[in-house]
Amino acid sequence: MRVVHLSCVAPPQIGGIGSVALREVTLLRARGVQAELIVPSIKFGDTTPPRSFMTRVEPYWRVGNAAALPHIGRLVEGADVIHIHYPFYGTAEPLLWRELSVPVVMTFHMDAFASGLKGLAFAFHRRLIQPSLFSQVTQMLVSSFDYARHSSLQPWFTAHPERVTEIPFGVDLDFFSPGPVVRHRFQVPMDAPTLLFVGGLDQAHAFKGIQELLSAFRELNASSHLLIIGDGDLKSSYERQAQAWGIGGRVHFLGRVDDEAVRDAYRSSDVFVLPSTNVAEAFSLVALEAEACGTPVVASDLPGVRTVVRHGKTGLLVPPKNHAALVTALEQLVSNHDLRQTFGQEARRFVEQNFSWDKHVDQLMEVYQRVCALRF
Repeated sequence: MRVVHLSCVAPPQIGGIGSVALREVTLLRARGVQAELIVPSIKFGDTTPPRSFMTRVEPYWRVGNAAALPHIGRLVEGADVIHIHYPFYGTAEPLLWRELSVPVVMTFHMDAFASGLKGLAFAFHRRLIQPSLFSQVTQMLVSSFDYARHSSLQPWFTAHPERVTEIPFGVDLDFFSPGPVVRHRFQVPMDAPTLLFVGGLDQAHAFKGIQELLSAFRELNASSHLLIIGDGDLKSSYERQAQAWGIGGRVHFLGRVDDEAVRDAYRSSDVFVLPSTNVAEAFSLVALEAEACGTPVVASDLPGVRTVVRHGKTGLLVPPKNHAALVTALEQLVSNHDLRQTFGQEARRFVEQNFSWDKHVDQLMEVYQRVCALRF
């Protein structure tokens, strides 16, 4: 079986969409599937070793993560299944408006939101273009039914429930696991209350809520520290804000680091924080990774996110953009060692039981076999 995945980004670029696409293709190939990944080229060069199963294509045009790939029909020619990671503006449209003779599987990752003209363009697309795209999809995959019911997918989900399958994303349970605390690696005192954020610091990820996090952190105990892993065009503005608020010495902007450093940061933190501001946050792989390492999570109570973080069991959920609630939740966990331990132990058990990549790929293979059978 030849399965061609299409994604708007792929590592080393930032974003859960690309991480999931690459992980799926890699694991499918380990199962003997002829899986391939097609993505736009990186603007300023890719320094990672080339992968034989990944093709980077120079687009006709690109705006942010939107890109029009040339000769898209030829790129997927001969595939048994086309798997689109959505949104992929600029490429999904010309592909799905063709007369395709092969089944199309689409992973609906998230709704895209933005302010100003960009936000209006997203809204126009959702209302007038997206329905016609979805009509061409054989099977829709979602990371949670909760998110599907609270997203722009809801009308299509209601009309075609048999064509929507819930397959939660997974986490590498062997790599992301409880382990030694190594705060010296991050120049944080061993006895300092330590918070952690992991995510993009660019305009495309402005919904991650860094401003809300910095504002809440400034009200915590003066001995506390905050680690921020990630990079992007907004990083310098966040650094200036931390300095202006007098917390610059306790907020550590670590930039992009390797996977081992991310794992060490999870293990070395008392609380992982996901203060996302809207439903552009649809799941959160990083919250899963933190929980797999036994770290409790404080997260925004958003559709999809509450599939990953269980309130009062693996962490605490707070209303998005609710400053007082975020401060209270952080203070509650930072000050209560026993509660952190209880949440952390339950978080590890919860992830082990529900979010393995092996289970994810088993379900993905079943979908591929089912849609291929529909052709005959």
